[in-house]
Amino acid sequence: MTATDERQTLADFAETAGWQRRNVERADYYAKGIVRVQVLWHGAQAISGGSLYHDDILTAYTRDLGTVQTWLRR
Repeated sequence: MTATDERQTLADFAETAGWQRRNVERADYYAKGIVRVQVLWHGAQAISGGSLYHDDILTAYTRDLGTVQTWLRR
């Protein structure tokens, strides 16, 4: 599976879970209530990092796509 497929798969999953998505170049921003998730992509290769915010406070950072997927399951 390519990184582009992973990015689109993550976007599709988030949409079905009720997240609003905004795409700005190599970053995807997801919002649901007071929770936000920011995902940065490294070119077309892989995830560069992801941040989890609660009420605009950074609560977690990861470089693991699986962890970001867990955040979006909420």
